[in-house]
Amino acid sequence: MVMIRKSKSDIFYIFLSAIILNSCAVKNDLMAGSEIAEFALPLSFESQKRKIQKNPNNQLFYLNAAKTRVQFAYGILIEKADRLMFEDYFKSREYYNESLELFMISRNYLLTALELRHDNFLEIMKNKEKIEFDEKDIDYLYWLSGSMAGSIQASQGDPRFLVDLSNIKWLIENAYEINPDWEDGSLHAAMMSVYLNDLSGNQNSDKLALEYFDKADKTAKGLNASIYVTLAESYAVSKQDKKFFLELLNQAISIDLNQNKKLKQSNRLAQSRAKWLITRVDELFYM
Repeated sequence: MVMIRKSKSDIFYIFLSAIILNSCAVKNDLMAGSEIAEFALPLSFESQKRKIQKNPNNQLFYLNAAKTRVQFAYGILIEKADRLMFEDYFKSREYYNESLELFMISRNYLLTALELRHDNFLEIMKNKEKIEFDEKDIDYLYWLSGSMAGSIQASQGDPRFLVDLSNIKWLIENAYEINPDWEDGSLHAAMMSVYLNDLSGNQNSDKLALEYFDKADKTAKGLNASIYVTLAESYAVSKQDKKFFLELLNQAISIDLNQNKKLKQSNRLAQSRAKWLITRVDELFYM
């Protein structure tokens, strides 16, 4: 098997597409008409912030506020930033910076919530110690990993945020141990990303990434467009396999949005990104 080429530019995108696309529930046509969401959702952020200030020990308030911010940052701001990068660099940077602020707030919210749920969580995560999580912890672990991954992408690989790569791996692995089939295979997809970005030198990382892709696809019954986009954007591009790239993206686009209501919004976002990636095929492939 051809080895996957690992680089910082891969890291910026792979974790986000696998982790966030699977659960993104921004209820807007993300690129057309997103101006409404850009106005309305920040208003809800202020309401969530006030709730947290009044109820500083309510873990769910932190979780909901973090999820909304991550979804908005990735579903609208990062998408716009990515597409403007080659047309209006300075405007693109504005969107990246705005999303980075939201990812950092979300990260802090979730770390606070997990500290409330587990004494000394920060120290335990730092040292990668064993901890007894349960099913209710998965949401917190998953979205914390997403906020960390978002910070990496929005900062374009700033070393201050790249240090979280080992934390992302630890969070996802702990969530996976609890319930690998959680949320239509979202954790299988996240584990795929862990191995696509495995910098440990594990010779089986490519094989494991593809195995987790198959598990994610099976769990979602072939209806999760985001995993096809992730594999196309990372694996197929790094192998310079244009045919496989187009097959994966066309498969993502062909998925009926109404087949799985829970995945409808994330699939809409993934399909939008797939169509955009197809327009960039000549930039991504040398031959």
